[in-house]
Amino acid sequence: MNRFLLIPLVFVSAACASTNANRVRSFERDADEIRNTLRIPGMSAAILENQKILWTRGFGYADLENRVPATPQTLYSIASVTKTFGSTLLMQLVEKAQVALNEPIAKYPPSQGAPAITDERVQIRHILSHTSEGTPGQGFSYNGALYDGITNVIENKYGASFADVLARQLLEPLQMTESVPGHNVIDNPELARRYAPALARFAKPYAFYGNGEIVPATYPSRGIGASAGLLSTVRDLAKYDVALDRHLLIQPQTQELAWTPFVSNAGKQLPYGLGWFVGDYQGERLVWHSGNWGSGFSAIYVKLPARNLSMILLANSEALSDPFWVPGETNPFTCSFLRHFVFNGDDPCKRAAETVMNTWLEGRAARAEPTMTLDETVLASYAGEYQQSERRTYTVAREGTRLFIDIPTRDDRLELFASPKGDFFFKVTTPTRVRFVREGATVAGLEFHFGEGEEPIRAKKVR
Repeated sequence: MNRFLLIPLVFVSAACASTNANRVRSFERDADEIRNTLRIPGMSAAILENQKILWTRGFGYADLENRVPATPQTLYSIASVTKTFGSTLLMQLVEKAQVALNEPIAKYPPSQGAPAITDERVQIRHILSHTSEGTPGQGFSYNGALYDGITNVIENKYGASFADVLARQLLEPLQMTESVPGHNVIDNPELARRYAPALARFAKPYAFYGNGEIVPATYPSRGIGASAGLLSTVRDLAKYDVALDRHLLIQPQTQELAWTPFVSNAGKQLPYGLGWFVGDYQGERLVWHSGNWGSGFSAIYVKLPARNLSMILLANSEALSDPFWVPGETNPFTCSFLRHFVFNGDDPCKRAAETVMNTWLEGRAARAEPTMTLDETVLASYAGEYQQSERRTYTVAREGTRLFIDIPTRDDRLELFASPKGDFFFKVTTPTRVRFVREGATVAGLEFHFGEGEEPIRAKKVR
């Protein structure tokens, strides 16, 4: 494992940088313009060529309220880009002949009470390729929850938590010192101290709402598994990218297998390999993964293996990859990257990307709803503690004419907005509605409503 320590983060020489100045400058201008259009508060970026960093920088703010700039060292939740790490750890086990891709996933029960996959027809390769639903191997259906079955395999084989295995097998050997194996490290005093320098640079999460409004969002779930949960920076992901290209993590043939489109039972090539999206655009082979929590954080990681070229983007809102923008087709950032670094200024996907981007913006504006300002005495009657169960209590607090609710287990809070419909809603991307229940003139509880046909969750006011 000492061979990993010989891989410093290398930047291109001044001479090479000079020859790349025009395309870097053009992409940088485009990226910032797209970021502003999509109202992304903060974004960090890196481009690598021939296993060296060609360019890296931060845009906007990691903390909008306090005007803390985003930099290449800013920490983000990379969401589903974590799946590529889960794939790499699993493929290491395959190389050691400790795991076979055609084994039933049912052999590996979850270690922490998560639902088990019991269908004996479902093999590890079906989970890695998102082809486990319905008839295994029949078709592609992206499902992050099912992909977490890979967590079970890794934890069973190593006899340790996924976070520990990830740190020991990848983060530490690659000296990814700016990364954190799960936000839940803050619940462990020893780990919290160990990762404190990185967590001090953790970006605040935001969401885009309505007509240009940026609102605070909650941090995602603190846990980590093969599907999601890694916190990282573009600098650390650049180290990971170099290690992949130097085949220091898995052998070339194993990596190629992971980067080969999975073939369905009917012989059809699918858009996913083993832990990676794969595809072809205008004759260029793309290997990539996106990440998106729905609000708060998003990521896009695109590789062109034949050109030894990679782009890494991390942001503190959902807009890098929401909706599911496909690189080379509709993702505006990737279109600009390809235009300036591959197609010499031609724009084969620019128009399609702009159309999708404008449709997304229009959709956000259309779903915005009016709010009401309520009397402070009315708001004060809602303030208090609401108990859902012995372990879950919500705290509602009034601040002037604004109302906030704490989110248990996340050390987070969201603002509640009064609707003319008589209930409250959040401006983050969630359909949840909140209704306060009165008994006479007294507020006795609250209800969370999630959609038609779903039972509300109720909490009794206890204080």
